[in-house]
Amino acid sequence: MDIVISRETLHRALQTVQGVVESRSSAMPILQNILLSAEGKKQVRLLATNLDIGLRGAFEAQVAKGGSVTLNARKLFDIVRELPDADIRLVEEDGQWVRMTCEKSSFRFPGLPPSDFPSVPETGDGEPQKVPSAVLGDMIRKTMFAISQDETRYTYNGVFMESEGEMLRIVATDGHRLALIERPNAGAEFKNGVIIHKKALGEIVKLFSEEEEDVDIFLQDNHVIFRSGAIELSARMIDGDFPKYRQVIPGDNNTRIIVDRDHLLRALRRVSLLSNEARMVKFVFTSGQLVLTTNGSDAGEAEETLASDYSGDELVIGFNARYCLDVLGILDEQNIRFELKDSLSPGIFKPEDAEGYTYVIMPMRV
Repeated sequence: MDIVISRETLHRALQTVQGVVESRSSAMPILQNILLSAEGKKQVRLLATNLDIGLRGAFEAQVAKGGSVTLNARKLFDIVRELPDADIRLVEEDGQWVRMTCEKSSFRFPGLPPSDFPSVPETGDGEPQKVPSAVLGDMIRKTMFAISQDETRYTYNGVFMESEGEMLRIVATDGHRLALIERPNAGAEFKNGVIIHKKALGEIVKLFSEEEEDVDIFLQDNHVIFRSGAIELSARMIDGDFPKYRQVIPGDNNTRIIVDRDHLLRALRRVSLLSNEARMVKFVFTSGQLVLTTNGSDAGEAEETLASDYSGDELVIGFNARYCLDVLGILDEQNIRFELKDSLSPGIFKPEDAEGYTYVIMPMRV
């Protein structure tokens, strides 16, 4: 292989795969490498995988001689990042070594056999489901924080994506809270739903949410593949039944209260600094106001008072402060609507003026 590629293009390509390649030593050292292949005269293909996620991309280059090499992704990225903005030449030498030159700099890297590099699923000939990039990125961003971190509950370790009529829905839960978002969309159909592992979600948001065109989504055996432009990301689907999330969402929370999101976020951050190990904050709703309090902590006690439009009898409920802060931090709307029933029933957070988003939190005993 003998190619010339701009430093900017190679840096962008290597930066794209850093979240996919295996960063730690494993039984398969080749997972720390990328597979770089040159075919034709004007393009190179780059492939990376950690067996759960695979990423392939095509990038412009001048190809004097075709071939394939595998190189350590992190070391190559660190060096390219420090090179001057000039063309880079990569030449394969004997013994699977690769020489890289850029102006007056020269480096040699050992490679591993390209034949040992794991295969990555391809899109095949099926018709893709289409979702606008910005919509998909926003839906994942507003749900993925609620995914369980308990690896033993594997069906909770991803987001559930399904369609119903012309509505696309994404749900995440860890058993203590649930985030659900749905958006009108006529281009995607997932009647049975798929569970996408959390390892892939951050990469999807990073790669596609800023794009202006649609993301093509393919289902291939036990993988889901996302494609936009010259970039494809494949993710192994979680096999199993997602929790029956509809049963968790209360239908009779008739007490509705509006609170300013920014004021609540800042006050809750301050109060939670003195919360106990369980991170509980008491929400006390009285006429015209919301009082946030903490006690039972060796660090001390805290109290904050905010305005609200509540007008009923005193209502007291406890919530995990981190669960509340997580959702307040990702919402963009000015006002938040609480939907409550009593101190022992799950509470619902929703943006006041935006339909299609529901966040459910289980209460804590006050």
